[in-house]
Amino acid sequence: MDCGINSIEEINFANELNLDFIITDHHEITGDIPKALAVINPKRDENIYSFKYLAGVGTAFMLVYALYTQMNKLNDLEKYLDVVAIGTVADIVPLVSDNRKFVKRGLKLLNTTKWIGIKQLLRKIFPDNWDTKEYFAYDVGYIIAPIFNAAGRLEDAKQAVSLFVEEDGFKCLSIIDKLLENNIERKNIQKKILEMSIVEIEKKQLYNKNLILVANKSFHHGVIGIVASKILDKYYKPTIIMEIKENEGVATASCRSIDGVNIVECLNFVSDILVKYGGHSGAAGFTIKIENIEEFYQRVDKYIEENFNKDLFIKKLKIEKVLAPYKVNYEFLKELEILEPYGAKNHTPIFAFRNCEYENLRFTRNSTEHLILDIKKDGYYFKNCIFFGGGDYYDIISSSKSIDIAFKLKLETFKDRYMYKLQLEDVKNSNDNIDFQDDYLELNGRDISFPIETVVYPKRPDIEEPLNLIFNDYGVAIIKDRTIIENIDSNLAKILTILKNKFNYEFSVKIKKKYLKSENINLHLEIDIIKYNGLKSFPLKDALIFKEIKKLLIGNFEYNSIQKKVLASIFKDKKKTLAIIDRKRGATTIIDTIKCYCKYRNLKLSINNEKEKADFYIFENFTEIEKVNFLLTNNILIISNKNVEVNNFNKIIDDYSIPKNIEYIDYSDISILKRNNNLYHPFLTNEEKLNILDLIKRNKVIFSTREIIVHF
Repeated sequence: MDCGINSIEEINFANELNLDFIITDHHEITGDIPKALAVINPKRDENIYSFKYLAGVGTAFMLVYALYTQMNKLNDLEKYLDVVAIGTVADIVPLVSDNRKFVKRGLKLLNTTKWIGIKQLLRKIFPDNWDTKEYFAYDVGYIIAPIFNAAGRLEDAKQAVSLFVEEDGFKCLSIIDKLLENNIERKNIQKKILEMSIVEIEKKQLYNKNLILVANKSFHHGVIGIVASKILDKYYKPTIIMEIKENEGVATASCRSIDGVNIVECLNFVSDILVKYGGHSGAAGFTIKIENIEEFYQRVDKYIEENFNKDLFIKKLKIEKVLAPYKVNYEFLKELEILEPYGAKNHTPIFAFRNCEYENLRFTRNSTEHLILDIKKDGYYFKNCIFFGGGDYYDIISSSKSIDIAFKLKLETFKDRYMYKLQLEDVKNSNDNIDFQDDYLELNGRDISFPIETVVYPKRPDIEEPLNLIFNDYGVAIIKDRTIIENIDSNLAKILTILKNKFNYEFSVKIKKKYLKSENINLHLEIDIIKYNGLKSFPLKDALIFKEIKKLLIGNFEYNSIQKKVLASIFKDKKKTLAIIDRKRGATTIIDTIKCYCKYRNLKLSINNEKEKADFYIFENFTEIEKVNFLLTNNILIISNKNVEVNNFNKIIDDYSIPKNIEYIDYSDISILKRNNNLYHPFLTNEEKLNILDLIKRNKVIFSTREIIVHF
């Protein structure tokens, strides 16, 4: 199984002994087909089955599928799919077509696996949640499969096989301990060989060649394939690592190649000096006599020089999207999981940010190979972004004022809390990367799909609806009645705040599901938009319309000083109006008032779009104000938090004073002063706020957060 497609002599010898062989193999066919009883290979030209890229385990599974079909036992077949998934991911074959089906279904079966050995292994390496965890191809490729592979690399692959077939749980634990021990040893040997290889590559400047080849008698054949992969990742050149076996007079080699350079094609060219060889376009192995190594290197290097375009040696990242930072949230990352399982030919999507700030640049603990840093983009913050293999970029990043980054997104859990992580793939100095355009649009209210799912972690399990959102200086919190349950994710909070302040959105909150985890309560919430229901009565005169609108928007409160001035300028004086105003002074209420008026009068309102034909225009912190003057109407309001000038506009600068009997406090002081009747904060009911305003008029001392400025 998983070998034999080129074993002509061995099968001929078996036939002489009257031994029947069935070969299941998925490797490239480089010559005649062995004359075995059956040769099953997805790459055979005469196959009716058209998919050519099954893994070794997938090829064997198709044989079992055929046998079980004949035996009428198809219902027993699914129990093998978790094993097929592990083997398919480990074999690094394209995760498309049937491979994708095998892996997607097999991963779902892992936490209910029927195989005692696999169950015990998962319990050992994922002790907290092995039976509830959602498994991904990453878990198999980087955590599970290397443990199985270590046995075959260092000692005897039968150890791994025995874990699959052993039915005694205690014996399985003993096997697992040995496998884990082998894996630690494998890592140590691999690290040493990698370091030795890099030293030789740098010393001899092999990175200038078309092919990197390193051979050494102290190398271990079991890990040279992994080392070849890491060398390829570092230098992006076809790589061959050899173990020289002096006592046998040969070297065994493991090859890894880049996209576009078929390594088996290269081996075909020098097959006359190879003892044996085989593999795929991207990975292969061979045996060669020691005295032929130098000739091999020269001929293959020259063959690559003459037959492959130099552009192939420039590593290209396919960036799916220059992403808006507000897109990075729980909902988006869960949607990306639909594309799983990721692997060859179905790569994890790579996104990019341009012009990022960064903080806390450092190497990982005990290693200068990897980097960690915090990324800031447009007010959104991403902590502990990992850059595997990025140690060489330290100086580039540290000397850059701003950087462009390419990254993969990962949704991780720690202590039963979800965290989204940026795994960096490349970094450039923004000033050196002028061809990379930051073409995403600012948050405009139309590119966010509702409802949005998010997760919070309350301290109590008995949280029930109704729930609401409260917006404050520290973000957005979930509240029940007047009690804060938990703050929502800071990046999502920023999105909702922008949509509320800039586009007048209001939101509802529903509980979608609730999980009582060992470390935390996971409360999944669904945040949606509250649909506008319009005015309740239909007056004819503007004065009555505005009275109704005020009642709808702010109840028994009065418009404050700046709101009155702006609305009078627009509707009474009929002037183009420029309002210089702090957002906390009620700019949203001004916009909502105009919005309601236009809705009642059946007028078309445009927000931040001078190209749209409309009856009324509002521009808030608009960056291209000069374009506004081309609009042929007086029904224009510009709101800015900066003191700008616009010709032919009635400019109103907010000017207000706060009564001297108000003392400002921080949010942290609310809980201390909560029992006081003279405390104003945004979590009060409207009736309580009105009572506080009455106390202010009566010259009572009031403690308040800054939100109180909206009333003056």
